Amino acid sequence: MSDFPTEGSPPFINRRLSVDEWRTYVANYNFGRIAPTRLVLHHTYRPTEAQWAGLTTMRGIQRFYAGKGWWAGPHIFVGPDGIWLASPMSQVGIHAGTGNGSVAQGWYSIGLEMVGYFDTVRPAGRVWEFSLAVMGELSRRLNIAPNKLISFHRDYTNEKSCPGRAVTKDWVWGSVNAYLGNSAPPSPSPTPQPEPNVIEPATELLLEQMREESFRQKSGGQGFNGAWAFHQYATKESLGVPMAPSRTITVEGKQYDFQPFARETLFCEVPNWGDVQTLTKLLNGSIPPAGLGRRLLDETYQLGGSTFRPDWAFHQFALINRMGPPVGKSANITVDGKQYAYQVFAADTLYNLVPNWSDVRLLSQLGNATAAGDVRVREALLGATYRATGQTYRPDWAFHQRARQLGIGTPLAASYQIAVSGARYAIQIYALDTLYNLVPRWSDVRRMNDLVKHGATPPAQVLGMARAASADTTPAPLDDQLAIVRPNPLAMAHTSRNGRTIEQVILHAVPGDSERILSQMSAVGSRFTTHYLVALDGTIYQLVDEERAAWHAGMASADGLWFNLNLTSIGIALERPSTWPEEPAGNTNIQLNALSQLLRDLASHYPLTPSSLILWSSLAGSDGDAAEGLPLAALRAALG
Repeated sequence: MSDFPTEGSPPFINRRLSVDEWRTYVANYNFGRIAPTRLVLHHTYRPTEAQWAGLTTMRGIQRFYAGKGWWAGPHIFVGPDGIWLASPMSQVGIHAGTGNGSVAQGWYSIGLEMVGYFDTVRPAGRVWEFSLAVMGELSRRLNIAPNKLISFHRDYTNEKSCPGRAVTKDWVWGSVNAYLGNSAPPSPSPTPQPEPNVIEPATELLLEQMREESFRQKSGGQGFNGAWAFHQYATKESLGVPMAPSRTITVEGKQYDFQPFARETLFCEVPNWGDVQTLTKLLNGSIPPAGLGRRLLDETYQLGGSTFRPDWAFHQFALINRMGPPVGKSANITVDGKQYAYQVFAADTLYNLVPNWSDVRLLSQLGNATAAGDVRVREALLGATYRATGQTYRPDWAFHQRARQLGIGTPLAASYQIAVSGARYAIQIYALDTLYNLVPRWSDVRRMNDLVKHGATPPAQVLGMARAASADTTPAPLDDQLAIVRPNPLAMAHTSRNGRTIEQVILHAVPGDSERILSQMSAVGSRFTTHYLVALDGTIYQLVDEERAAWHAGMASADGLWFNLNLTSIGIALERPSTWPEEPAGNTNIQLNALSQLLRDLASHYPLTPSSLILWSSLAGSDGDAAEGLPLAALRAALG
């Protein structure tokens, strides 16, 4: 059957059905090319049954969603007066974030809202009677068993108890099976026992309020939408808060929604709301001159008040390390007679000593600095960072001290107070977390992200603030003569390869004894390391796992396309005497044997060819004598 007409925005049918009318409606419904395969159960929390006023309430909910910028909503509301149709069931709705599904993914869900609040009592009476009819008839029509069809909103987020702590799957599935079999429903326990790992009501209320405050700062007042896939994905993956409102762009005839967050720009093709994708994965280590990726990159920077420059060291570094959008343009400050360039990004502030443009450093690495000179640089940069968003840095304030220690990004607002369940809290919102305390316990500073206990992804560490785990220093045999040693500590200057394949091996020459080289590469805040160091005595040290992208080669360009060599290469450093290059490198046979053996081992695991071996000097000219004494033909043959 053709569906009823819709009205308003987002398009709602706004029509009430009885149980008999619903049975006829769903039995003859034309879902179109793709039928739903899931039903997500919700409770409204507000309005309650007592507040429900039929069509008036439905249109009020519709206006609320329109104010949030939603293009759709849940499909069905069940009130005490009947079954209300909202978004057409043939279309993907907005109600459960990534649980919405998408046409691109080949599945989507029906969103069912039960009117009421069910954290302490189960739904009952006519609301439950109508809800059973909706779930049962959809199960019958789609030929999907209740335990395969019905999921809960809280299955897609650890920040909600929805459809209520008192509502359990065994009870719902059993009740729907009884409806289908026209048998007696299961007897509920007198006191509902909530499922494990469901967030506590008091925690949910506090988290909900702080999340709302955090998300509305830079999103044009949109606030937090737990049913919006972008917001759900961002909280699950610890991407921080939105840094701009969501927007729609058209590229090559297709429409895309996107929104920049503190660590990533998320996007989806309209109307596949649940098919959330990341700009990092789309770029895949390159900076294209045109297309969707470049458009999203340019839009992200423009929303941050800057223009993306693919050849700028700050922008390359920010892109590789997911610093998020900029917060204004780059600028200079002078400290102790030295000039520093800096640019504030959502996740951190980048700086360098002028004119050492490529020596990019992170403000967060100075968080616990004690040397007088470093402290003065840190305080000057913190002042500039706070000013970038119209704030004043107060080094004696507990919030500012804690934020400096944690490295939680740029402040987005001055501190202020909120009331939740009769208690007053002071809060200050940063790009990667929100700090709060119970008034007047000013020094008892806590983190919003710590409220998320049930399977949440831990807050992302800002690079340089956490050490790698201790490593095994026992040599692992490579052959009868050589060994690979994993030093303790390992290096920290590495990121994900984002799924890229290893295609090159890049050789670097590094002067100094191996102990000093290892110390430099594994130091806190180091911005250069290779996967391996081959010492003059033939020892092979592994500082970074091969599946990670070590920071050793950076960005390069070819045919107008910028790409990140770190993502596709293994870096190998060769120890050189401290007097090199003034004096000959003096390669030893054992070092060359070790290097050859390592290359053969790499070739057995990755699609490498003789042409895959590259000297860093051929890319950057920074160690022009690296090839001195190296039998390149023999080494390349080791990859063949």
